[in-house]
Amino acid sequence: MFLQRALHSVAAQTYDDYIHVIINDGGDTARVDNLIASLSAAQRTRTKVYHRDKPSGGPDTIFTESIDREPSEYVAIHDDDDTWHPEFLEQTVSKLDAGAAGVVVRTDRVYESLEADKINMIKKEHYMPSLVAVSLYRQCIDNQLTPIAFVYRRDAYEKVGKYDASLPVVGDWEFGIRFLREYDVEYLDPGFALANYHQRKSRGDNSFAKHSHRYYVTKINNQYFRHDLGKNGLGIGYVMSKLKYDQDVRNGLMKRVIPKWLLKIVRK
Repeated sequence: MFLQRALHSVAAQTYDDYIHVIINDGGDTARVDNLIASLSAAQRTRTKVYHRDKPSGGPDTIFTESIDREPSEYVAIHDDDDTWHPEFLEQTVSKLDAGAAGVVVRTDRVYESLEADKINMIKKEHYMPSLVAVSLYRQCIDNQLTPIAFVYRRDAYEKVGKYDASLPVVGDWEFGIRFLREYDVEYLDPGFALANYHQRKSRGDNSFAKHSHRYYVTKINNQYFRHDLGKNGLGIGYVMSKLKYDQDVRNGLMKRVIPKWLLKIVRK
């Protein structure tokens, strides 16, 4: 269902000078091929599918593989469970053509639930409503460059370096830090959302996912901080570690002094 929706999201774009690379990460090849066969002839000529025999182990590990499959001037990553507004490519490409190294767009967060053969939208809200300019400082603790909302130049990607294939999660956040160390990213808000970041409640206990996320964020913070210390100075590694430490202290204090029912309201 997600792949079918993602295919429709790309096919609906008003800008059509692109190649859509699909990485089937160890899934059923026949089901993927059948969906591609259902596209229009014009859409099929712009779509290339690569089947992996074995799953990668995490979505971030195939970002680089996807990008490097086909040459292009610009790059965008469309997660299979997210969607674009039809004008997403047209408006972002216009910004890149004007000289921007990267563009991130106004985004809506869409809460949804799954039934047997249906995706139901629960509600939609402006994601990161305070974002008006992309900050390297804020990126050190908060990923402003969500993949579905971010487009950038390939030459910038080549200079910044590829996604870290050793990271099963948070690789897009770490890539964004490296990108912003070299370039500004333009924020594009035409008055409505150009991208939709879809989320669903996890089934059962998702503590493993939370711990995994925290584990790799800590590893990245340590890596950057060690680099600073090796240069006998404090830099972005210190900023990342300090922000994360302050966040943990603040969250711990809130849990101790604020009733749980009120804490849920505050976090919403």
